[in-house]
Amino acid sequence: MNNSETTVQYDLEIPPAQDDAVRFRRKSIFETSSDFEAPSPVSYDSGSLTASDDEIDHLAEKPHLAYIPPPDGGYGWVVVVCCFMLEFFAEGPTSAFGVFQDYYVNEKFQGRVSNATISLIGVLNSSCMAILGVVSGKLCERFGYRIVPLCGVFMLSLGYFLASFASEPWHLLLTQGVLCGVGAALTFLPAAVIPSQWFERRRGLATGTVNLGIGVGGIAWTQFNHLLIKRISVAWVLRLTSIIVLALCTVSLLLIKTFQSTPVQQRPNLQSLRNRNLLTFMAASFFTGISSLVPFFYLPGYAKDIGISSSGGALITSIANVASLTGRLAATVFSDYCGPVVILLGAYVLTSSSILLIWTATHNFSGTMAFGIVFGLGYGAIFTQTSAFVAKFFGVDALPVFVGLYYTVSGFGYLFGPPIAGVLLEKTRSWGSPYIGLKLYCGVPMVIALIAIVAVKVNMRKSAA
Repeated sequence: MNNSETTVQYDLEIPPAQDDAVRFRRKSIFETSSDFEAPSPVSYDSGSLTASDDEIDHLAEKPHLAYIPPPDGGYGWVVVVCCFMLEFFAEGPTSAFGVFQDYYVNEKFQGRVSNATISLIGVLNSSCMAILGVVSGKLCERFGYRIVPLCGVFMLSLGYFLASFASEPWHLLLTQGVLCGVGAALTFLPAAVIPSQWFERRRGLATGTVNLGIGVGGIAWTQFNHLLIKRISVAWVLRLTSIIVLALCTVSLLLIKTFQSTPVQQRPNLQSLRNRNLLTFMAASFFTGISSLVPFFYLPGYAKDIGISSSGGALITSIANVASLTGRLAATVFSDYCGPVVILLGAYVLTSSSILLIWTATHNFSGTMAFGIVFGLGYGAIFTQTSAFVAKFFGVDALPVFVGLYYTVSGFGYLFGPPIAGVLLEKTRSWGSPYIGLKLYCGVPMVIALIAIVAVKVNMRKSAA
């Protein structure tokens, strides 16, 4: 066909944002998303668009590349609030598990189980939630972002309810560990994915605000559990948690809408999985998973072992969660200006230095509090940037698969974190500083993750040169 110009008549109709429109991605991982430049119009004449025959053929072959800009506000803020609630209830309790661990080891199952065994409950919860991220993403693509999370909320609520009747540690492993973890995996992914569909210019603010739910949840659940376990028993705390999760998460999910009503039916380009920057980032995710849960699980017990009261230990954990919330807020504010890689780099410096320089050298309340604050700041900043990082470098439509992949890799890290830390604690109790093995085991993987993030930054700079 020659390059002669042809005049085509158009009756243009712009679909609303919620219609089944697929938005154009400038740089994406999908096979059909090669860089696309809309044909430059030569002239407009009474609804006519002048373009070359080759350009018309190109448009006819790829009609799905119509660009529908996200609203960057409006109902998107309702979605952000609802996703915040999902993060609050799906991941917040994990940050407060240290209160349960201290109670299970020292009271409910005193003398019958070790810290390493009980930590498996929280580890299974976090690992199931993380490792099943990819499965959750695929299920959401197949059945939608409402049905799958509603099933997850039911499982999460059922897990807490059944855990309230547990009389043996293995009962808790199956209920509060596995069942709640699977339920959380099916629940939290929409919160990580959907806000990015509604925002472009304010994407960092939106995703960061949603991720604040984890920090706020950690603060609230720590105090909730600590205050009520002694007053109404751990069984009723778990039952109340079950009721609250079922009611509020269901309401939130009914209000959530996707910007695209049907998922994009395209296959990921497997070449992207061999991208050096992506693999390095996933390595950082794995080593971060090893370290990140250890302080939250063991701080209450550590505080008690160095002579701090149980309420003081709960206070330190709560302050660490407050610092995590502050770190999330700071990362949210600066992410759109500095970029997610810079934020991650600074966050890893804070977390690794807090463990190896502060925690290893302190044995009192003030030092432990200082560690909790600095670690919380870095920890919170790390986990606000995952969705923004993936959306920036791999495309919005990559979020369900690649965010799920990120959490899956970190989930395998969780499996090696608190349980091995508990074993090291038991083996080093006869040492002058019984927690030194645990602290070093927590700090070294975070340094490796920091090195991986630096490598990503260097590679990106070389690629841009």
